[in-house]
Amino acid sequence: MKLLYSLYKEYKVLIRDKAGLAITFIMPTVLILIMTLIQDSTFKSVNESSVPLLLIDRDHDSLSQTLERYITNSKFFLVTKKQLTNEAAKKEIAQGHFFIGIIIPENTSKKLRERSTARVTKLLNSFGGDSASVEKTIDTSKIQLNLFFDPITKKSFKTTISNSIERIISQIEMQGMVSALNEKMRESFPDAKPSPMENTPLVSITEEYASYNNSTIIPNAVQHNVPAWTLFAMFFICIPLAGNIIKEREDGSAFRLLTMPGSYFIVMLGKLITYTIVSLIQFALMLCVGLFILPLLGLPQLNIGNSLPLLFLIALSAGLAATGFGLLVGTVATTHDQASLFGAVFIIILAAIGGVWVPTFVMPDIMKTISVISPLNWGLESFYAVFIRNSGLKEIWPEIVKLWLFFFVTLGGSYLFQKYKRLK
Repeated sequence: MKLLYSLYKEYKVLIRDKAGLAITFIMPTVLILIMTLIQDSTFKSVNESSVPLLLIDRDHDSLSQTLERYITNSKFFLVTKKQLTNEAAKKEIAQGHFFIGIIIPENTSKKLRERSTARVTKLLNSFGGDSASVEKTIDTSKIQLNLFFDPITKKSFKTTISNSIERIISQIEMQGMVSALNEKMRESFPDAKPSPMENTPLVSITEEYASYNNSTIIPNAVQHNVPAWTLFAMFFICIPLAGNIIKEREDGSAFRLLTMPGSYFIVMLGKLITYTIVSLIQFALMLCVGLFILPLLGLPQLNIGNSLPLLFLIALSAGLAATGFGLLVGTVATTHDQASLFGAVFIIILAAIGGVWVPTFVMPDIMKTISVISPLNWGLESFYAVFIRNSGLKEIWPEIVKLWLFFFVTLGGSYLFQKYKRLK
């Protein structure tokens, strides 16, 4: 009965704290919506069929037509054709209208055919020991295509795009060489009917995301932001919880509770259970945002995997860790300002190094090493494992154990510090 009354007391205090309820439920919802929209737009700029490419064709011949067809069929670029000067093209790209620009100079196809024919002629004549005459006629200067990149483009992305364009150009060059060879062979064997040269690749490459249990889930902004900001909201609960504890000390409620029969642990247990339930409600609300609200905004739907019990275990572990931390802050802090300042700053630091603001896989190596000390990182990695890799308890139990250890340490610290203050 003491525990039930303690739970009822915490419920009444909680629903009267309108600011605390706003921090608990409204803030994480807004953060998920805003951050997911921002990051999804960033991901789309480098995603399939979304890299804006400016094509300036001054050749209007076979090479430019083939190059345009290859680029369009790659389904990686959003091609826009314009007739601009080099300076105007640079300005368009520098202003962020396009990620990349390709300028095909005049007579590029003609030069390619001439040089392909000259190379084939040199090769065939070399079998008869007469290549000097052809050697003098070959134009050794390179045919140049101009590529312009947005200044904010990462070097790795620039290299990837350049390699893709070079691979397409190499295929076109090979086709030109084969055509030139066929023409020369027809001159030597006019009655022959050669079969067409096959241009299909002999080696193919398959690509897929490595994952556990045959999962095919592709990570996106939703898969990151929903669990990340849910954990942030869970741990930010320390501010209303700590404020509740300090308010009870200031208005004398804590002293009256201590004079009543029973252990102070019952009082702590009432707070622990109440705010852990609030954390689970936060988790359920954020899942609903990912499943039902984000798709209405044109974002991908959250894929929650195949194990709801495992998600509940992760949420419960993270909720207990967050509530234990809130109890410790409220017990140690002596004023509202101390609790708010220390709790907010400490949670923001843990979120920053734990991968909430920026995913750990894009962090430098030193930050990846530091991130493992954050309890938010333990929870986030567990959610990643279930959402993206379709993992089971066997793969995530180390992070679950860390969250429970953090909970026991903070809860024990709260109890011992309160006991120490009573003895003084």
